[in-house]
Amino acid sequence: MGTETQRFQRRTVLVKRGLQLKYAAVVFAAVVFTAFIVGVGSYYSLMHTLQTENPNLMPDLAGALRLDMVKLVIFLGIMFLVSLFVSHRWAGPIYRFERSVQTVSTGDLTHRVSLRTGDDLMELQDELNAMIASLQRLVQKDRSLAEHLASRIDTALQRLAGSPRSAELEPLREDLKAMKEELLHLTQAFKV
Repeated sequence: MGTETQRFQRRTVLVKRGLQLKYAAVVFAAVVFTAFIVGVGSYYSLMHTLQTENPNLMPDLAGALRLDMVKLVIFLGIMFLVSLFVSHRWAGPIYRFERSVQTVSTGDLTHRVSLRTGDDLMELQDELNAMIASLQRLVQKDRSLAEHLASRIDTALQRLAGSPRSAELEPLREDLKAMKEELLHLTQAFKV
């Protein structure tokens, strides 16, 4: 499994577009809110101090403020891009989990989730794979039991065939044959 997890590589940054954009928007809003609170407080304190102590520096402060606004816009853009790349580390695994669950829901119990080395949610990968393996064992156990019961039905059918009342027991034989077929198809929808 180790080599398989390193083999594939995501080339798309927006693997789960809606989820990642929501995450980026939350991070962006938090940064904007923080910048606004800190900026307004600092600006108010600075302006109040300059107006009372050195009013001739006000024009220089206005230029510095414009430059700080440009820096803030650039910083917010960078933060938005960083949040997209950070969200990629867990959006990719979520996408892989969804695909794996779809595969398993078709009955393929041989499938296992494999994430890239370094992706987040590795513990969930292990738990999901353990659950699939457990289901696989249960289905294999049920399949073995169904085969065993089908074998017992074959034995009963052979006994009935040798019975002197074979003609009277024909409906019972047909019922037993139908039960055997149902037992053999019981777990056939699963790939184990």
